[in-house]
Amino acid sequence: MKYMIMTFGEASAWDILGLGATEATWSPEEVAEHFRSMSAFYADLAASGEMVTGFGLADPSHTMTVEIRDGRPVASDGPYAEAKEVLAGFGVIDVASHDRAVELAARFAAIVHSRVELRPIMDDAGREM
Repeated sequence: MKYMIMTFGEASAWDILGLGATEATWSPEEVAEHFRSMSAFYADLAASGEMVTGFGLADPSHTMTVEIRDGRPVASDGPYAEAKEVLAGFGVIDVASHDRAVELAARFAAIVHSRVELRPIMDDAGREM
């Protein structure tokens, strides 16, 4: 069964980590520990064969919106609406059971100090994979 684990955070999180335009509020040691924990989590999943892929996302200021207008693609910067939470990163796992997916999502939530969303991935026929 494949699942996506998504983590959300406030847009200011990139500043906390020192990845945005303002000064970091986390120490270099705290940032390093955060990334060590994430790397260890992904290494454990790779070793167990449950890791499909996973990435953190760039600062939300790099976001673009692409839509079709009059049959043509139009790309614009943003959205710039004030959003309390933004998608910060994701992982795709392939596990034997729903319970295992919940267990891994809980571990991920503990690492990122935030709630995460766990969602089954569907195949082309609309069935959970």
